[in-house]
Amino acid sequence: MTTHPSQMRRHLTLAVSVALALLAGGCADTESDGDAASESPATVSAAPAEGSAEDTSAAEEAAPTNPAGGGVNQALTRDDVDCTSEGLGGDDDATFTSAYYVVDGDLGAVCFGEGDSTVEKAWRILADFTPPGQLNDLALFAGFDSGEQGDEVSLAFVNSVDDDSLFQMSVNVAEADADAEELTLTLAHEFSHVFTAIPSELDRDADPDSCATYWSGEGCYVEGGLMANWIDAFWRPDLIEQLDPEAEATAAEGQERCDLDPQFFGAYGASNPEEDFAESFSAFVLRVPSESDAQQAKLDWIAARPGLAEFRDRAESAGYGPQEHNFDPCGQADG
Repeated sequence: MTTHPSQMRRHLTLAVSVALALLAGGCADTESDGDAASESPATVSAAPAEGSAEDTSAAEEAAPTNPAGGGVNQALTRDDVDCTSEGLGGDDDATFTSAYYVVDGDLGAVCFGEGDSTVEKAWRILADFTPPGQLNDLALFAGFDSGEQGDEVSLAFVNSVDDDSLFQMSVNVAEADADAEELTLTLAHEFSHVFTAIPSELDRDADPDSCATYWSGEGCYVEGGLMANWIDAFWRPDLIEQLDPEAEATAAEGQERCDLDPQFFGAYGASNPEEDFAESFSAFVLRVPSESDAQQAKLDWIAARPGLAEFRDRAESAGYGPQEHNFDPCGQADG
C-alpha cells in the first residue's frame, strides 16, 4: 500500500475543530503565560499499580501511575464514557480491536477487546512528548483495524465524546506497527486536535451566522484563542472564502492551495485551517526542517508560545526527531 504521510493523518470522522486558550506553562493567544484546568471528571478505582514502565506488552503488568499524568495503571477505571463498539464509533472504516480508559492523564484499564502492545507503545510515545496534565482531556485511547480503500488511509483520528469536553484518540494498529516515525508525527498531529478543542476554546453552541471568527463546522472559534489567531496570521480572507467548513479534510481538497502557496506543509495541511495547524505543529514537535520562508514563519509562530514549545523540547529530550521533510511539496505551480 502506498500512502503519503500527510495523507495518512486525515480523520475518519468530521475533523475536530480547534482553538486553544492556555496550555499548562504556556499561552495560546498572546505571549503571556497561563494554565489550562482539566475538565475531565472520572470515577477512579484506585488500586496499587503494578509492573515496570519499560514493558510495552499488554500481557505484562502495568507501569506505576505518574502523578502528573502520562503513566500506566490498568487498575484505573471510569464510568462517564461509553466504551462499547458503538460508543467508540466503529463503522465500515474502523473496526475497533481494543480500547483503554484514560483517567486523570494515565492509561487505565482495558475497557474493550484485549490489551494491545502496539496501542500501549503509542500511548508511551504520546506521553513522552506531551507536557504533564495535557493528557487529562483524553478519556479513551483505542486501537482499530481500517477498512479504508484507496490512497488515503487513516493512521489515527480524534473525536469528542460525552458532552464534547472529553476526547478519544484511536490508532490504526497495522499502520502504527509499520512506521514508528510516522506514528510519532501523527500522534503529535492528532493531539493538537485535542488540546485545541477544549470547550473554552471552541464554542459548539454558537450560531454560525453570528460567529465573529471562523465557523469550523462544529463550532465557532473563541476570539483571541489559538486557532482564531492562527487564522488571522496565516489564512487570508481569499483563502477562507474558498472553504466549505462542512467538507471532509482530504489532500485533494487542499491540493490547489498547496500548489499555489509555499506556506503549507502538504496538500492535506492546505485543506483547512485546523489541518494546517496540525501539520505545522507536528513538523514543529519533531523538528522537521522548513522548505520555505513561509513554512519557517509558521514554525517560529508556534515556537513563540511556551506551552507549545514544551512539546518540542520534551520530544527532543526523549530522543524523537529530527525527522526528514516528507510532506507534499507546495508552491510549485507555475505562474
